Amino acid sequence: MLLKKIIHALPLSIASLGLLGLLAGCNGPSDDNDNGGGEDGSYSISVSYQTVVNGQCDADTDSLTFDINESFCAVAQLKLSNSNVSGAIVNFTPDFGEASAESKLTDSDGLASVFISSTSNAVGAGTLMVSFNPDDADSVSASKNYQFEDTNTVPTPDTISVTASITQAGQTVTRFKIDQAVLLTASVMDGANQPIANQLVSFQAGNASLSPDSALTTAEGIASISYTASSSELGAYTLVTSTDFNDETISGTSDYEVLAGDEVIPEGTLKFGFIDNSDPDADVFIEGKLGSTLTADADGNFIIGAGASFGVYADVIVEAADGTFEPLQSPVSVSLTSDCVTNTDAAIDSPVVTSTGTASSTYQDLSCSGNSVRSEQIVATALIGSESFSANFDFSLERQTLGSLSFVSADPTQIRIKGAGGTGSTETSLVTFLISSANGQPIALQDVDFSLDTIVGGLSFSNGNTTSQATSNSDGLVSVTVQSGTIPTPVRVLASATDSGNTITTQSEQLTVNTGLPQQLGFSISPSLFNPEAGNNNGEEVTMTVFASDSFGNPAPDDTTVNFTAEGGQIQPSCSTVNGSCSVIWTSTDPRPTDHRVTVLAYALGHETFFDTNGNNIFDDADGGVITDACLDGVGNAIACTGNGMDRETYHQGGFSDLGDAFRDDDESGFRRDGEPYFNTTGDTYNAHCDVIDCVNPFSGDGMFNGPQCEGSLCGEDQANKTYIRAATVLTMSGSGATIITTDVDSNPISDLTLAPEAMSTIFVELYDSAKQVLPAGTTLTVTATNGAIDFNGYTVPNKTCYSFTDASLECNEVATRFTYTASDEVGQDTITLTTTTPAGLKTEVFFSVTVE
Repeated sequence: MLLKKIIHALPLSIASLGLLGLLAGCNGPSDDNDNGGGEDGSYSISVSYQTVVNGQCDADTDSLTFDINESFCAVAQLKLSNSNVSGAIVNFTPDFGEASAESKLTDSDGLASVFISSTSNAVGAGTLMVSFNPDDADSVSASKNYQFEDTNTVPTPDTISVTASITQAGQTVTRFKIDQAVLLTASVMDGANQPIANQLVSFQAGNASLSPDSALTTAEGIASISYTASSSELGAYTLVTSTDFNDETISGTSDYEVLAGDEVIPEGTLKFGFIDNSDPDADVFIEGKLGSTLTADADGNFIIGAGASFGVYADVIVEAADGTFEPLQSPVSVSLTSDCVTNTDAAIDSPVVTSTGTASSTYQDLSCSGNSVRSEQIVATALIGSESFSANFDFSLERQTLGSLSFVSADPTQIRIKGAGGTGSTETSLVTFLISSANGQPIALQDVDFSLDTIVGGLSFSNGNTTSQATSNSDGLVSVTVQSGTIPTPVRVLASATDSGNTITTQSEQLTVNTGLPQQLGFSISPSLFNPEAGNNNGEEVTMTVFASDSFGNPAPDDTTVNFTAEGGQIQPSCSTVNGSCSVIWTSTDPRPTDHRVTVLAYALGHETFFDTNGNNIFDDADGGVITDACLDGVGNAIACTGNGMDRETYHQGGFSDLGDAFRDDDESGFRRDGEPYFNTTGDTYNAHCDVIDCVNPFSGDGMFNGPQCEGSLCGEDQANKTYIRAATVLTMSGSGATIITTDVDSNPISDLTLAPEAMSTIFVELYDSAKQVLPAGTTLTVTATNGAIDFNGYTVPNKTCYSFTDASLECNEVATRFTYTASDEVGQDTITLTTTTPAGLKTEVFFSVTVE
C-alpha cells in the first residue's frame, strides 16, 4: 500500500540568527572604559572627563567634544580589589593634543588628573590612554575618545554677491577725466546681505594695466584699488570685479567712460564734421556731417548691399578767424550709433579715441536689411571740454536676396493615423523651415509654398489640401501643419520660395504617420510564471506583461493604458505601454479560489479586428460584415468568439470580428455567469444590445464595427465607436503538498506490485496539489528503490497551467512523467519511494511495496 509523509523544511530564520548573535554577545568585549578586571586581588583603572573652571577640574561631563581654545580634565581612578589605591603612578598618553603632565600620583581616593588641550589650537580627534604598571602584577589600562572643534568658526555662506562701482571724492561716478584718481571698488556680501571679510577680489578695467590689480575685503566687505586713467584709455569701458567662491567665479560689473582732460584749446572755433578733400584745389570742412568710404550714386545717395560694411569718420578742427582750420591735436572720444546698432541688427566700432583730430570707425550690417530698401543714419557725438558736438551720416541698405531655405524641425516627428485619438497623442505635426538671405540673414515676409511627397491615406495640410502657403516671420521662420491620413507612412514636406525669378527648394526630414489604436487580434497577455507556490504562501510575485499592436502590427502608441483584474490574489491596477508593452505585478494573497485557478483579465480601449480588403485602413462596406465564427477551438475548428479574452482569433478574407462586452471568465466556461465582472464603454448592463437585437449567443456583439476607423453603414456611433479589447490567462496558486498517483500503462492505479526476479515494469506518475492542479513550477521528483533498479532521469514541474481536465470540474488529468523499475534477482520485498520537493523546500514522500517472487 502507498504511504505518504510530508516533511516541512524549517529554514533558520533571521530572528533565530539574531538570537544566536545576542547570546554570543554576552561573552563579547565590554566598554573600553572598564578594563583591568577588579576581582579580588587584582587592579582596575577607569578614566572620566571633567570641565575646567578657573584652572581647576570642576564638574563631571559626558561630552567628548571640547573647544580648541579650552582644555578638559582627564581623571583616572585606580582600585585594588575594589579599594582605592593612593600614591600610585598613573600614566596619561593622548594621541592628539597634549597632556599637562605625562604621569600623576593617585590621591587618597585613588584619583589622578591632568589637563588635555589642543596643540596650536588644532582641530581633530584622538584617544586618551591611562595606564598603571605595578611591579607585582600585570599592567592595567583604560581609554576614552575625545575631539577638539573650533566652535567659533564663522559658517561658510551658501551664496555671495559682488557689486562693482567707481568712486571719486566719496561720490559714485560713471565718468571721469584722464589724470584724475578714482577708486575702483567691489562690495562682497553673503546671501543674508552681510559683508564678507578677507575675500580676495580681482579688478579689470578695460584695457588699463592696473597695479595692484587685486585686494582683500575689509570687515565691511569692501575691496578697492586706486586708478588714474591716461590719454590712451579715453572711451567707454566696463569695470569687472571678481572673486572665487566654492570653485566658481562670482563677478560684478560697472560701465564707465574716461573723458579728455581740461587741456588748453587753441584759439579759434571748435567744429565737428568731416574734411571733404574731393576738390583738388582746396579742402572743405562739412560741419555736422560724417565722412565715409562710400561713393554716392548719380542722385547723391549712399547705398550698401545687405550684409555689407563700410568706413565712416569724424574730424575735429579748430577754425581760425580767417576761415583756415587745423585738426585738433588733443585726445577726443567719439561715440557712434544708429537705430540698427541699437537693435543689435548692425555693429559699429564705438567709442573711438583720436589724438590727431580724425576718428574712424567701421559699420557692419548684420540683419538690418529686409525685403525692401531701408534707410539708416549713423550719429556721432563727442564731449570736448564742456561742449557737446554731434554729426551724422545718412545711407540706405539694399533689400535682401534669397540665399537658402532649410528645414528646422517637425514637432512631433511621429503622429498617429487619422481617427486613432488617445491621451497625449496628436494627428498633426508643425513643420518649420528657415529662409535666409545670401549673406545669411533671416528673411521676413517671404512667401513659401508647400507640398507633400505622398498623399496616401488622405495625408494633407491643415487647410485640407495637399498644397499650402505661408509667410516667414521676423526671424525668417515659416511653418505649415501636416494632417495625418488613415495609413501609416513616412512623409516629407517640400518647401520652395521664389524671388525675382530665383526659386530655391528644400524638403523636411522624414515625418512618420504611424500606429493607431490597438486591435483585438494584436492584444495578448503573458505571465512570467503560471504556477507559483502560492497556495499557502503570501508574497509570491508574478510579472504580468501585456503586448498591444495596431492593425499593421506596429506597437500601440506609448502611454496606452491597460487595466487589470484578477479572480484571486492581488494585482496592480494598470500600466502604460512603452514600445507596445507594459507590465504589472500579481502578488499571492487572499482571496484564494478553492480550485486554485485564478483568471487574470487585461483590457484596454481599442477596436475590433477587421480585415481591410481595399487597403485604405478603414472599415467600410467594401470590407464585408460580421464574421460569425471568427475564432478557433483547441483543435482548430472555427467557432464564435466568446469575448472572455481567452479566444483564439484568426485571419479572414474580409469582415470584422464582432465582440460582446469584455468579462472575467472565472469559471472558464466561455459564458458570463452572474457575479463575474464585465466591462463596456457605454456603462450599460452586460451586453445590453441583446435586449434590442436578436443575439445568436449571450456573448454576441452588437453587429456594428466598434472602432474609430470606420465609414459606411456598419459603424458604431458615440461610445460604440470603440471597445475594450481584452486578453486573459489562468494562473495556478499551486499548493506545496503533493498528491502523487502511480499508474500502469492502462491508467490503473498501482498501490503495490508483484514481479518475478529481474522483471521490469514501467510506472506512470501523476503529480497534483491538494486541488488536483499542477504543482509549483520548479518542484522536483526523485524515485528510489531499496533493492531493485530505477531507470529515471528525474523530473521538474514546468512553468505551466493545466488545461487537460477529467470533466467540467477543472481538475487536472495528465501524466507528468514515468520511470522503469527492475526487480532484484532474489525473491523478497522491496520498497519504491517517490519524493517531491517544492521550491520552498516542502517535501512529500510516497512509498509502495514490491513483492518479488
